[in-house]
Amino acid sequence: MKAFYFFFLALLFFASIEGAHAQVTYTSQACTPSSGNPFTSSSCWVRTGNCNSSLFPPNSGTTSCPIVIVVNNEMTIPSLSLGSNITLRVISGGKLTITGNLTQQASRISTVSLNGGELIVEGSLILLSGGQNSKTRMTVDIRNGGSFDVTGGLMDIQNDSELIIDGDGDALSTLNVKSFNFGQRSKVDVLAGGGLFVEGDVDYRGNNSSINIYGFFRTAGSVLITGGSGNQLNAYGNAEVMIEQNLDVRGTSDITFGGSSETDIGGDILIAGNSKVIATDQAVVYVCGSFPIPCDGNNCSTQEVIQGTFSESCRILPVEIIYSEAKISHSERNVNIIWATAKEANNSHFEIERSIDGIKDFQKIGEVQGMGWKDSITEYGFVDSNLPLTASNVFYRIKQVDFDSKHTYSSVFSVKVSNIQFSKGVWRAYPNPTLGNELKISLLDKSQYQLETITFRIIHPSFISETVTVDSEYAMNEYLTRFLPSIPLGVFVIEVSWGEKVEHIKVLKKG
Repeated sequence: MKAFYFFFLALLFFASIEGAHAQVTYTSQACTPSSGNPFTSSSCWVRTGNCNSSLFPPNSGTTSCPIVIVVNNEMTIPSLSLGSNITLRVISGGKLTITGNLTQQASRISTVSLNGGELIVEGSLILLSGGQNSKTRMTVDIRNGGSFDVTGGLMDIQNDSELIIDGDGDALSTLNVKSFNFGQRSKVDVLAGGGLFVEGDVDYRGNNSSINIYGFFRTAGSVLITGGSGNQLNAYGNAEVMIEQNLDVRGTSDITFGGSSETDIGGDILIAGNSKVIATDQAVVYVCGSFPIPCDGNNCSTQEVIQGTFSESCRILPVEIIYSEAKISHSERNVNIIWATAKEANNSHFEIERSIDGIKDFQKIGEVQGMGWKDSITEYGFVDSNLPLTASNVFYRIKQVDFDSKHTYSSVFSVKVSNIQFSKGVWRAYPNPTLGNELKISLLDKSQYQLETITFRIIHPSFISETVTVDSEYAMNEYLTRFLPSIPLGVFVIEVSWGEKVEHIKVLKKG
C-alpha cells in the first residue's frame, strides 16, 4: 500500500512538472478562411500541445498554458487584441497585416516577436490603461531583418502601461510609428538592441512617465515634456538619440543624457519652470539651434556633469531642403535618392553619405553639383547601386557644402534592404582556365533568371573593377571583353548580381 502511495505521489509530481512547461503553439498554414479572418478559422492553423482545446488561436493564455502564435505566411486580419501569457511570433517568410488596431488588454502582459517576419498595423498600437499595481506591458523584439510598422494611426501608451523594445542591435530593429501619445505613470524602454522611430511629435503631459533609451530613438518632430519631475527622457550607455525639431521641457522635469550617448537636436532646447537638461558622463548633445548656457549651480537650466557636453555643432540641416527621400528598386537593387531645394545661396555641391551601422558611421558615396545661387525650386537625384548584400536598414544623409567649405547636414532617412540570396551554378564562365583575352559568361539555370537587370564586377587580389549594370547576358560579355586585358594573371572572381541574388564565379587566367 505504501509503495502505491509513493507511486501515486510521483505521478502527481511529474504531472505538475509537465503542466508547468505545457503550452499550445498555433502555426499558420495557407488556407481560405471561412470567416474571412484567418485568426478565427481552424483550417488556417496547425496546433501542437493539448492544454488548450481551441482549434484556432485564442487571444489569451494562462500561467499553466501559455499560447504561442507563429505566423510564417502572409495573413491579413481586421484587428487583434492580446491578453496575457501570449506570444505572437512572425518569422521569416511571414507577413501579418492588421487593417485596424493592435491592442494590449488592460493589466495584461504579452510578447510580440518579429524574427525575420513583417508586422504592419494600419490602425493604432494601443496599450490600454493598467493599474498602478498591475501594469499593462508589451515586449517587442525585432531580429534577423524583421520589421514592425504602425502605418496609419498612433502609438497610444495609456496610463500605467509599459512598452519594452529590444532587437539584435542592427539598424533594422526599429519600431516605426506615425505619432506617440503618452499617459501617466507609463514607461517606454528602448533596450540596447532596439530602436523607436516616431514620424511626428512626442508629447507627454501627465506625471511620472519616462522614455529610457539604451539603443536608438528618433523623432522627426519635437519632444514636449511637461508636468512633474517623474516625466523624463533619458539616454544611457551607447544610446543614439535624434530629435529633428525642438526639445521643449517645462514644469519640473529633469532630462539626463548619460553614458557615451550621442544626441542630435535639429532645433532649440527650450526650458521653462524648474526643469533641467543634464549632459553627464561621456554624453554629447549636438544642438543646431539655441540652448541655455550650461553652469555648475543647482538653478541652471542646462548642466554639464563630469565630461558631459553641449555642443553648438549642427549635425542636422537647417530647412533649406524642402524634401529628401530614398526609394529602393528591388529588381535593380539600387536606391534612388531624391531631394529638392527651395532656394540656394553660395551652394557649391552636395555630398551623399551612407551608413549601414546606425547613424554614427556615415561614409561619402557620391557628389552632386549645386546651382550656386538660385531663388526657385531645384530637384536633385543620386543612385546608390552598391548596396550591402545582407539585410539591413541603410541610412542616408545629404551634406550641403558652400563655396567657402562650410557645410550643413540634412535629416537622416533610411530604406530597408532585403537579403541577397547567394546562388551557385546559375552562371558559368568559359573557357576556364582562360588563355589570353577569351572569356564569356553564359546562363546555365534559366529558371533562376527572370530577365532582371544584371550588375557585375571583377574582384582580383590586386584590384577591384568598377561596378557595371547591364540589361542582358550579351551586354555583360561585351564589358567583360573590355575588362579582361587589364586583369593580371592568376585567380580572380566575377561577382554577378541580379534581383535579390548574387553568385561568385572563380576564374583562373593563364599566360
